Amino acid sequence: MSEHPIHDFDRLIRRQRLLLKLIGLDSYDPTFRPRITIMVVCLSLIFVAISMYDLYIFRNDLFNFVYVLITIFFASIGIGHICVFVCYRDVLPMMLEQSYDTYRLVGKDERELHILQWYTKLFKRGANVYSLMFIGTSILTGLLPIAIYQLTGERVLPYGVVLPFVDPDSQVGYELNYMYQVSCIIWTPPGLVGAQCMMFGVVLNICVQYDILGVKLHDLDKLIRSGEESAQREELIGKKLRVILRDQQRLISFISHVEEANTVMAGVEILSFGLQIVITLYVLQLAFWFPGYVIIVLATMQLFILCLLGTIIEYKGEKFSEAVYQLTWNELSRGHKKIFRLLLLSSQQPYILTWSGMTNINMNLFVGMSQKFYSIFMMLRNM
Repeated sequence: MSEHPIHDFDRLIRRQRLLLKLIGLDSYDPTFRPRITIMVVCLSLIFVAISMYDLYIFRNDLFNFVYVLITIFFASIGIGHICVFVCYRDVLPMMLEQSYDTYRLVGKDERELHILQWYTKLFKRGANVYSLMFIGTSILTGLLPIAIYQLTGERVLPYGVVLPFVDPDSQVGYELNYMYQVSCIIWTPPGLVGAQCMMFGVVLNICVQYDILGVKLHDLDKLIRSGEESAQREELIGKKLRVILRDQQRLISFISHVEEANTVMAGVEILSFGLQIVITLYVLQLAFWFPGYVIIVLATMQLFILCLLGTIIEYKGEKFSEAVYQLTWNELSRGHKKIFRLLLLSSQQPYILTWSGMTNINMNLFVGMSQKFYSIFMMLRNM
């Protein structure tokens, strides 16, 4: 007998939470206490203060100025995640428990188990690929200066941020700056990877709930169309209707919690990645800068994934609404029609992810933001 998908899901969640726990940000734990988090907040604020100082120091050096500015945008994303973990430490454990409930409520139905297995495998592959790319790139970024020094003798740093009053051109100053930047690489990427993968798992859990609701609606419609009038059939229809309505309300509550915890963070990410793209494009049209191409690819990919997840949820919500409308409701009894009416009213307005409640997060946003960023770039180019 194959293992229930909840065990694979639990292992994946534990792995991501371990990354968050290492830096004191596992607020998915109901007993979370922000002790180590205080140290992380202090390190983040120090990093931002140093970056602001570097902006002033490099105000006449375009490349270093832009390099520091891009680093600040990465820092803003990290600080945004810290704020989410601290401010929503009551919501996140509830949200995670609801994710586990999705697995616990599935019985022995092969179709529902197949849905769980498929999305769990997708979660595993997505988390592995993202972790490998992000952490692998971070490690390469830290080791690349050593390789360049061995091959050419040139001293370069992983990032543009340098310590105040420390000359990066001197031997001792270079070593101090390199060690500081590598220390930032050690504690920053694990937290970002853990946060993003947890969000990925939560969004896929929404898709799981929609698909399972679709299976239950299909079974209900099949039962209604059977045409066999009996008290047992009417009782079974009522039971299925109440289960679907209960699961739908649970899904609405789950999406509301996800929206509450991530709506502002989504806006921070969209703006940060977008501005990174604009600024990097501006520098690349002045001169060749290889790291800039990497930044554009990574920032564009992050934006695309964020908007794609929002589009998937929107699509699932619309498909569920269509399935509710297509149900053979006219053959229901008067009492069952009252339950169906509640189901219909709730499904008329599908719940989706938004950017601070201002606009929906979907591929239309990705296309629209891309056009705006390009317009800003052209404006800067013509200045």
